[in-house]
Amino acid sequence: MDVNTLLAMTPEEVAQAIIARRHELGDTLPNIVRDRKQELDQLNPLVESALKERDKATDEVSNLKEKRDFLQSEAKELRKKLTSLRETLIEEKKLKNPNPGWAKEKLAQKLAEIDEKVETSALDLNSERKLLRQMRELTRSHEEWVTQRLDSNPELKEYREGWQNHRQLLEDADAAHEKLVGLAEISGEHHTKYAEHKEVQREAQSQLNRSKSLLSSVDDIVSYWNHRIEHGFEDLKDGTGDLMAASRMVSEGKPSSMPQRPAVENRGGEEE
Repeated sequence: MDVNTLLAMTPEEVAQAIIARRHELGDTLPNIVRDRKQELDQLNPLVESALKERDKATDEVSNLKEKRDFLQSEAKELRKKLTSLRETLIEEKKLKNPNPGWAKEKLAQKLAEIDEKVETSALDLNSERKLLRQMRELTRSHEEWVTQRLDSNPELKEYREGWQNHRQLLEDADAAHEKLVGLAEISGEHHTKYAEHKEVQREAQSQLNRSKSLLSSVDDIVSYWNHRIEHGFEDLKDGTGDLMAASRMVSEGKPSSMPQRPAVENRGGEEE
């Protein structure tokens, strides 16, 4: 209904139109309520299932992070002990002919630098994976060097086994990290799926609530407008208000509502 048509109608005609519309809603809303309830019956299990899948993947990611960090921490502590043991072996002249490459690369220092990057930098999963592999490669190279000298230095057995354990810790940490990378992507997919279902559920619930609210108000609204048609549209002294007040103000040349003061432009940061 356009504005001109509405303005041409009498108060009784407007009231009758409102009543007709409410009767129409009273006929259609029950079907809408039923449809929204059926839709929610289908959506609720989907939302619950998507939430469980997301939380399960999130928990697995959290557990793998905890496992990876624990293994890295264990490797770091073992590395400190092996570095100290190396110094002792050198002092006792049990570690002979140090490999120039080993001395030049300064294994402990390089591994410590990688440790610091992992612990203090905001790295993505792929960057962490590269650093873990660097640690494994450095450890493997040094382990090979120690193995080559074991025959002539039996005292190096503990030292070699220590680095073997260190390498295994890093391999296990890397394996946990690999699973973490895959699960992190799956967790993101589950979260997106959950968010989509949740949004549809929220909209369906909102429509259901609005429809139920409108349906519950139909009888009261119809009763109110029938009351107005029967007793008039001015002030009935019964608390229902004067519906013709604005119309009278317009007919008298006054604005139909209280005019609002225009906003004062604030210049220079001071109010005028």
